[in-house]
Amino acid sequence: MSDGSAPALAPGNSYLFVDRGVPRAYEAFKRLLAEGRRGLVITRTHPARVQQQYGLDCPIMWIAKNIKTTTGPGVINLEPTRLMKIHSTVSDFIKANPGAVVLLDGLEYLITENGFSSVMKAVQLTNEEVAMSGALLLVPIDPRTMETQQLGFLEREFSLPDDEARKY
Repeated sequence: MSDGSAPALAPGNSYLFVDRGVPRAYEAFKRLLAEGRRGLVITRTHPARVQQQYGLDCPIMWIAKNIKTTTGPGVINLEPTRLMKIHSTVSDFIKANPGAVVLLDGLEYLITENGFSSVMKAVQLTNEEVAMSGALLLVPIDPRTMETQQLGFLEREFSLPDDEARKY
């Protein structure tokens, strides 16, 4: 869409937002929450900062290594090297909340911690569950952090929002 409005996102799909920043994915996420969907954010950014910046009223989980030293009140941590725990967290949420939307912000960090192949396998498994459940998965990625081939793999696995042409 060229009028500046948020792109139309179809249930049962996973979307890759290829941006230098992450706001477009969060804007789409907020719009989906406003439509009445239940939401979950899994992010590399501290949850208090995400809450302050975007004003979200939903669970926010933090991808962080040092759980014992980073946990604060109301902060739920996910270790970056436990990809199947992250997958099961998403899976459990979308099963418990039909039509839910999940925003996974921090794919680059997961790749750094686990390698591209391992993260890709976890993403593929999660995408299958999203497709079967009618949920939505939104994943922002900064193209400057990825090799062209890796970005190509991700773009094959994910849908792109209607307003975004394939760039690679």
